[in-house]
Amino acid sequence: MRSFRDVFRTSIEGLGHPRRGTQMADSAKQIQRKPLSPRNRRRSGNALLEGAFTILPTFALLFAFVDFGLLLFRWATLQNAVREGCRYAITFQTASGKGQDASIEAIVQQYAMGIVSTSDNPQDIFVKYYAPGNLTTAIASGGNVPGNIVEVSVQGVSWSWIAPLSGSYGGSVPFFRSTTPITLNIYSSDILGGFPAGVNSVTE
Repeated sequence: MRSFRDVFRTSIEGLGHPRRGTQMADSAKQIQRKPLSPRNRRRSGNALLEGAFTILPTFALLFAFVDFGLLLFRWATLQNAVREGCRYAITFQTASGKGQDASIEAIVQQYAMGIVSTSDNPQDIFVKYYAPGNLTTAIASGGNVPGNIVEVSVQGVSWSWIAPLSGSYGGSVPFFRSTTPITLNIYSSDILGGFPAGVNSVTE
């Protein structure tokens, strides 16, 4: 005759096995997946293609924003530098031990935030003087007198694109960017004022 413990264990085991089997069957049903139909396969391919067509223009716009933003910053910085040099020039101020042209170039360098320098080779900071009646030909020497026009400029500063598109991608298509750097030429001019009190001439 079986004891109460044996009967209780048999009852528990009998109840446990069907429940465990049911759980395994449910898990197998969840794991089993139906194969993708041709229609669903086409949808997956379309999603991949649409993603490519979306990502590429998005990155192109991001690079364009960065490229043109840095280019405009460079241009604005140099424009401010030549304006400051021109403002300095019309007052006939000079730095200690320097002539007027060298002093103006030093002011331009000071405001250019390292983009151009007086020691650059080839030279990219220029100071020229013009007679009011002839604004096409610069005065070779001695033009820094009251009433003449002073022109301060930065010329030949190149800017290479961060993310240029090679011409080989577009062939002869004109809207594709090339690797050729863009060249910045920036000018500022004004009329020279009078000499400071007690000064009759300033070394150019």
